[in-house]
Amino acid sequence: MKILHFGKFYPPFNGGMEIYLRDLSEQQAKNHTVTTLVHNHNYRHLTSPTEKEVINHVNLIRQACLKPILFTPIMLGANKCISQLIDSKMVDVIHISWPNPSALLLLLRKKARSKPWVIQWQSDMVTKNSSLLLKLAYQFFKPFEKALLKQASKIIVSTQEYYNYSRALKPFKEKCSFIPLGIKSSESAITKDDLQWAHSLWEKAHYKIYNIGRLTFYKNHQLIIKAAQLLPDAMFIITGTGELKQHLQKLIKQQQLTNVVLTGSLDKNKLNALLSTCDAFCLPSNDRAESYGMVLLEALNFNKTILVSNLKGSGMRWIASQSNLGQTFDCNDPKDLVNTILKTIPQNNNSTNNADTPFFNIKQCATSIDQLYQTTVS
Repeated sequence: MKILHFGKFYPPFNGGMEIYLRDLSEQQAKNHTVTTLVHNHNYRHLTSPTEKEVINHVNLIRQACLKPILFTPIMLGANKCISQLIDSKMVDVIHISWPNPSALLLLLRKKARSKPWVIQWQSDMVTKNSSLLLKLAYQFFKPFEKALLKQASKIIVSTQEYYNYSRALKPFKEKCSFIPLGIKSSESAITKDDLQWAHSLWEKAHYKIYNIGRLTFYKNHQLIIKAAQLLPDAMFIITGTGELKQHLQKLIKQQQLTNVVLTGSLDKNKLNALLSTCDAFCLPSNDRAESYGMVLLEALNFNKTILVSNLKGSGMRWIASQSNLGQTFDCNDPKDLVNTILKTIPQNNNSTNNADTPFFNIKQCATSIDQLYQTTVS
C-alpha cells in the first residue's frame, strides 16, 4: 500500500505527536511505501524552504511554510505537491494528523478528495482553558473542520475517554475507531557518566519524581511546585522549555525551594538517564489539551510508576488504568498528589517494577491502523 501522511512537524522538532508520526511512518515503511509531508520548521525569516530526504525508508518532505500564526504554521504549495504524488501513483490513502489547519487545503483539490482519508484525531483545536483569541479563531475554522470530518472515511481516536468529551467528534461516531498510540521500545544505551549526572541531580532524596513537558499552561507545573512545598523529602525535576519558564522560576525562588529543578531542554541520553533513575513520573496536566500523554508511554517503557491527574476527558487516566504501574490523583490537588506519592513509593525505593502494557508499542498500533486502511481502500 502507498501511504501519504500529512502531519504538522517531524523530528528533530520535539514533541510527542511528532515522535509518534516518525515511529508510525518508519514502522509502516517496513511493509508499505510511505511518504510523510510536514511543515519545515527551519524558518528563514518569515518562511522556510522545501527540503526532501529519505530517512529509514520514509520519503520525508519538509514543505515550505509560513511562520506559525496562533501556533499554526501554514504550508505553501501543499496541494501542488500532493497532486504530483497522486499523479506519480504514490498515494492509496491519505492519513491526516489533526489538528493541522494546513490539511484543510485538501478540501480544495479534487485529486486529493478522490483518495480515502483517515484522520488521526490527536486533540480538539480548542479546550476549556484555551485563550480567548484561539477560541475566536476556531469559530472561523470550525465549518472547515466539519467538512474535513465529513470527507474522511475513518477517524482514529486514541481513547474512548477523549471521544466522550469531544463535541467536534460526536456527530461522526460511526466513523470513529479507537486505537491507542504506541512508541518504539527505547534502545539507547545510558552511559555511566549520564547516570552519575542524574544521580547527582537527585541528591539523596527519599522520593524522586520526574516530569517532562513544555512549560505551558495546561501542563500545570505549578502543582508540582506546590507539592514540593509539602514534601521536602522529595526531589522534583522538570525537563522542558516554554513560555512559563520565568514564571515557574519566580515561584521556586519565592518559596525558597531547593527540591525543584528546572533542567531546560535535554538531549535524549540525559533525559533517559533521569527516567531510568526516578521513582515515578508525574503528569499533572489540568486541561484536555493533554489529550493522551505520549511521555507516559516512555516512562512505562522504563518500568516506572506513572502519577497522573484524573482529568475527565483526557487519555491520561485511561493509560494509567491499563497498567499496574498507573496511579491517579485528584486534579489540581497537591495534597492528594503528595499522599499518592507516599502511598505508592516506599522510601529508598530499590524495587524493580514490571509494566503490563504490551499494546502500547508502535508495531501493534501500526498493525491496527493497517487493518483500518484495508476497509477504506478499494
